[in-house]
Amino acid sequence: MPDSEENLSEKVNSMINEFNDRNTEFTEILLKLIDNVKQQIKPGFFKIKGLNWESYEEWGSLLPFLLKALDFQVFTNKFINSCRASYENYLKSLENGEIEDISSKFGIIVSYDREVDLFRVPVFEFTRYCSRISGFDYRLASQSFDRGEVVIKKNGMAKILREYFVIKIREETNGIDADEARNILSPFKEQLDEIMAELEELSKTADLGAVDSSCFPPCVIHFLNDIRGGVNLPHLARFTVVSFLNNIGVSEQGIIESFGTVPDFSKKVTEYQVKHIIGRISGTEYTPPKCVTLRSNHLCYWDDDQLCHEEFMKHPLSYYKIKKKKKIKG
Repeated sequence: MPDSEENLSEKVNSMINEFNDRNTEFTEILLKLIDNVKQQIKPGFFKIKGLNWESYEEWGSLLPFLLKALDFQVFTNKFINSCRASYENYLKSLENGEIEDISSKFGIIVSYDREVDLFRVPVFEFTRYCSRISGFDYRLASQSFDRGEVVIKKNGMAKILREYFVIKIREETNGIDADEARNILSPFKEQLDEIMAELEELSKTADLGAVDSSCFPPCVIHFLNDIRGGVNLPHLARFTVVSFLNNIGVSEQGIIESFGTVPDFSKKVTEYQVKHIIGRISGTEYTPPKCVTLRSNHLCYWDDDQLCHEEFMKHPLSYYKIKKKKKIKG
C-alpha cells in the first residue's frame, strides 16, 4: 500500500497545513473542482471528463477533502473509479520517459529500458497492484522476467500507476475526518449542500422493487460490499451476483448500475455480460451456482450463519426465499 497508517496521518496533517497556508490560491481551484464534481452527478453512472491531469499537482491534495466533506461513500467510489479510467488514458498519452518520472514521484521503483522499449518493475512492486487489474494477462504467472524483475509494456505500466493512484486517493480520503473536512471547506457550504441534496435524491431512486436485501445470503452480501468498495471480483462472484439479483426480481438496469464502482468498470461490457446471463442475448436465464460450487472456489462466506449451516441449504436462492418467508411470517 502507498502509506502506513502513521505516514498517512502525517500526510493528512501536511495537506491541512498546506490548505490553510494557500487558502486564497486554492479557492479558485476548489470552485473548479466542485463544479466538475457537480457535472458528474447523473443517474446511474459517473463519467469524469473535465479533470486536467496535467495540473494534478494543483488539485490532487484538495480532492480527498472534497470527497470527505461530501462523505457519500457510493458517490466517492464511483467518482474515484471514473478518475481511475481517465487517469489511465492520460498515462497512455505520455511518453515512456514521462511515465518513468511519475513512477519516481509516486515512490515506485520502475525503470524504462529504452533498448527494448519496456519497463522493468521489481516483483514485489508488481504484485502489490496486479491483483486489482482485470484479466489473466496481468497475473504474475503470465509475466516475462529478466534478472528478477517483471518486464512489461507501456499499457501494463499505466495500469499499475492507475491502481497506485486509486489506492492513494482512497487512503487519503479515508484518513480525513469528515467534520474536519467540512470545517475546512465551510466557505463552500452552499455548493456542497447542493451536491449533497442531489446525491440524496438519486439514492432514493435505486430500483430494487420488492427486493429485501436483508434476506441476502452472506456470500451475496460479501460480493456486493466488495463491489461498493471498488474490489475487483472474480468472474464466478460477478456471475453469482448478476444471476442472483436477476432471479429475485432486480431490473436489468438495476443490476448494471450495481457494478458501477468495480475496478475496470465499462458500461458497454457490463451491459453485454448482464444481458447474456439474464438471457437477453444467450436465450438462457442462468441461476446462481450451488453452495458447493461456491465453497469449492473459496467464495463461500457462511461463517456462523445458522441457516447456511443447515444440511438442506444447498443454494443462495433457497436461502433468500426461506429467509424472506420467515420474515413475512414474523
